[in-house]
Amino acid sequence: MLAELALATALTLPPKTPKPPARCQDKTAQMLWHAGFRGERNHIAWAITWRESKHQNLDESSPWYSGALGLWQIQTSAHSGKTWWSRDAMLNPARQSRIVYRHMTNRGKSWQPWGLNRNGTGLDVTQYGGWSTWQHMNWIWYPYQQGRALYPKACAR
Repeated sequence: MLAELALATALTLPPKTPKPPARCQDKTAQMLWHAGFRGERNHIAWAITWRESKHQNLDESSPWYSGALGLWQIQTSAHSGKTWWSRDAMLNPARQSRIVYRHMTNRGKSWQPWGLNRNGTGLDVTQYGGWSTWQHMNWIWYPYQQGRALYPKACAR
């Protein structure tokens, strides 16, 4: 009887959502955590969004507007036909991050749209074939590495 009650209670309670590290005060890292990017995936996502937008929610009024929107700089021309795409979602950092987590990174396991390999330790520039090696290094790799170095240590887990 007691075991049945415990099982029934366990089945009706919502699952615990892990929280970001208590010492982590960085709003972007926390938001990415809640979108699903945990541990090293949070570190990679944080570095990519730093590289792409310096954690700013960029739109058409940004001085360097290139057709890409939001924190992640999602290209409108490439993705606007997708069922998950909307301008409002792309300009809401939390919604955009959840979409990126679910639809663009295979739940934080693939970083190819941003020119990185699966574990964020090297380049995978198959989608950047028209770029030179100089562009790969200076527009993808070095800024990403700079973002990785800036990641708040208190947010690592």
